[in-house]
Amino acid sequence: MSLLTLHASKGLEFAVVFIAGCEDGFLPLRFGSDEDAVNLAEERRLFFVGMSRARARLFLARAKKRLWRGQLRDQTVSSFVAAIAQELLERSQARPFKAAERPEGEQLDLFATG
Repeated sequence: MSLLTLHASKGLEFAVVFIAGCEDGFLPLRFGSDEDAVNLAEERRLFFVGMSRARARLFLARAKKRLWRGQLRDQTVSSFVAAIAQELLERSQARPFKAAERPEGEQLDLFATG
């Protein structure tokens, strides 16, 4: 298992890829109101490079709410994800995690076979 930045993933492939933070303001990263077309194009390219690293499964994740600069804010999906043809996406919503759901002392297998 590896944790990489989108920059470091170029030229590599993995069976499963997770790209987290697929929210407007995070991907693409925006600090202010200035939209720099060159930076936006580069971030879009890096996003698609990251997506293309997945051989079998790709997971794009986002938060609906995020603590940002000391305030809980509603988040919108990244424009990069919104640009993907809807028929190519399978959407699911995570259930809130409850500690009682996990058997005590048992490690859950992320890449279950079978």
